[in-house]
Amino acid sequence: MAGRRRVLVIDEREFRGNGRSAVAWAAAGFVGGVVLGAALYSQQAHVHARALFSGVPMRRYLALGYLRGQPSVETVRLLRDFLDWEKSPRLRRRAQEVLRSVEEDLA
Repeated sequence: MAGRRRVLVIDEREFRGNGRSAVAWAAAGFVGGVVLGAALYSQQAHVHARALFSGVPMRRYLALGYLRGQPSVETVRLLRDFLDWEKSPRLRRRAQEVLRSVEEDLA
């Protein structure tokens, strides 16, 4: 046994097959991650949209960010109501920026 050597033989076809399989798994993982991320983002965005009139300023700020990406006549009405309601100067400025952006998108 002391003088024997073992030789590892790799079948090239088997090696290439595993490479393709690894690429397919990586692609599937990437696509799955993108889909899952989009679903979670959508869920969180809707939560933030409902939080526009929340008592927590950060939730209101995040809701404004969501509404910026939702140009519609209803969004314009909602932002105008928010501007009448909001007391914080910073959030009012942010809401005015978002309102201008939404109005430009609708024009």
